[in-house]
Amino acid sequence: MEEERKRNSGIKQPHHGEIVTNIESYNNLGLTKRNSNFLHQLNKILDQRGFSGEKRNQKIEETVQKMLDGQKKGLSAKNLFNTPTEYAEELINGPKNVDNIESAGFWPTMGDTALMFMAIFTLMYGVLGFFAKGKGSQNGQMGIIGIIIIALVFGVGWAWIVPLINPTDKKKKPKLWKTLGYFALLLIVVFAILSGVTLIPKPLNPILPPIWYLIIAGFSFVGDIWLRKNYKITNGIFSAPQQSKK
Repeated sequence: MEEERKRNSGIKQPHHGEIVTNIESYNNLGLTKRNSNFLHQLNKILDQRGFSGEKRNQKIEETVQKMLDGQKKGLSAKNLFNTPTEYAEELINGPKNVDNIESAGFWPTMGDTALMFMAIFTLMYGVLGFFAKGKGSQNGQMGIIGIIIIALVFGVGWAWIVPLINPTDKKKKPKLWKTLGYFALLLIVVFAILSGVTLIPKPLNPILPPIWYLIIAGFSFVGDIWLRKNYKITNGIFSAPQQSKK
């Protein structure tokens, strides 16, 4: 730890108004080329923002240590801090006080994803229904009950998988192979249920007229907008991902 501190203390901190251009000054810290470039860009932004002094030195030293720890786990600076601009903003003004997946809750996240899939499927079948002709055109289409079931499965699956692949604590972020495994498991479940949905008798799983699919799609979109507005969902499948806490 003392050795790391000595190495980090060797970082040349720019004075107010001075822009760092010598990226080689970071190469002796044990950082990868990509992380050195991130630190170079970060210091340029901090200098442009007039963020200097002992507080800056301390923040940069902590940042380097996090980078070194992250490298041991295969995490780049972008994985840890997002972009240099966003991280500079966090260093200067502190982390943004936004709600994450835990504050949104399982059910709002599930509802957001389910409503979006409901809207997409019903919109698709509604549009296709207007262009299709004859009774044979319904072959391959999914009934309304089947659509609801698939939408719910995606909703539950996504609400379950997001906290696992994007935990609030970056240290608990799973390896790539594990993340892919979660997605593979979700897809297997979805395809298995999709196969079962096709066995539902048509009287119990009717194919609606195209106009009804479009109406349902509209209500689903409106419902999802209301849900996002009231619960500030940021980790839905069609939402911008919420940055985890470091």
